Amino acid sequence: MLAPRSLADRLATVRQTQNAVRPPRPMREDRLATLAQWFDARTEVTEAGAALVIVRRADLPEAVAARLASVPSGAYFDTETTGLSTGAGTVIFLAGVARVEGTRITVRQYLLPDYPYEPALLRALAADLAMTPRLVTYNGRAFDVPMLAARLTVHGLFGHQAALPSTHDDLLPHARRLFRRPLGGARLADVETGVLGVHRISDCAGSEVPARYFGYLRGGSPDILAAVLDHNFQDVVSLALLEAELVRLRDGGWRDAAVLDPRGMALELLRSGHVDEALQLVEDAQTSATDPAEANALRRVAARLLIATGNADRAEALWAQGTRRASVDAATAWIEVARIRERHRRDLVGAMEAAAAASRVLDLAFALGRGGS
Repeated sequence: MLAPRSLADRLATVRQTQNAVRPPRPMREDRLATLAQWFDARTEVTEAGAALVIVRRADLPEAVAARLASVPSGAYFDTETTGLSTGAGTVIFLAGVARVEGTRITVRQYLLPDYPYEPALLRALAADLAMTPRLVTYNGRAFDVPMLAARLTVHGLFGHQAALPSTHDDLLPHARRLFRRPLGGARLADVETGVLGVHRISDCAGSEVPARYFGYLRGGSPDILAAVLDHNFQDVVSLALLEAELVRLRDGGWRDAAVLDPRGMALELLRSGHVDEALQLVEDAQTSATDPAEANALRRVAARLLIATGNADRAEALWAQGTRRASVDAATAWIEVARIRERHRRDLVGAMEAAAAASRVLDLAFALGRGGS
């Protein structure tokens, strides 16, 4: 009786049969040379081979360039990948690195002709980023930089990974604080149209980007990558414009900003040491706020950071402004005054007095029908 064939034996037979009938593969065209010619790109030689680099430039308004000159020089960085996961199967096929030079911004885009060229792209890209002490991204802490670190690790490029800039400014948290509430979102596209005045004429949605690259790899024309290159180019240029806008707001531009969350702007000013301006903004916002809950939220943000900077007296004075009405919100303000006196000034008698005032305000509010549910 014959012994049953193992799975390995059966697979070997299948491979032999397929190899016998499969025609020889045609030689793959030199995709690097094709893309270099198509997009007027240059090649950079690394230890792992040649990397494809597309260099593009754009003019910046003088006011924008002047504001960016006041911040440390940095590289504005954004990637396009084959997926949204940072797992081993996702690859960076396009990376944009932008630097401001006077009134011009220069963008270097690293494009992956095919998977075998990835080590060369990573080496060239990491070497470029290492030339700048600061990295500026949009959600780069959660995606772009971990993605780059993962691909460098896969290829054992630990030295290049260690040489990446140590300073990383992710602009997404700032955009969320300042613009998410008035805009209804904090995607870069939302900030572009609502704050920066950028309107993309021809662009592809981010969800289409991987499909375009896969279509090119399957034999499609390089032309389908043109919109992806434009998309990435505008992303890094918009990063520079957004940082300039943040500088303008911190330098007093918040006073005439058409789109701004006062609560978030107060936090930005306090973090940058502009305490007086932050309090002015909070007071103005409280005066115009029609929702008492919003006014108290503004006070809470300002008071928290005032206390962190050792200004407990000013924090108490800020909450005292909200105690002037017979309402539940005024009682909340008195409770915050009590907390500041007890926790930060060690004034237990004053804390009890504030708590008693909160109780009296609540009694009066309910008597006047202002107590709510």
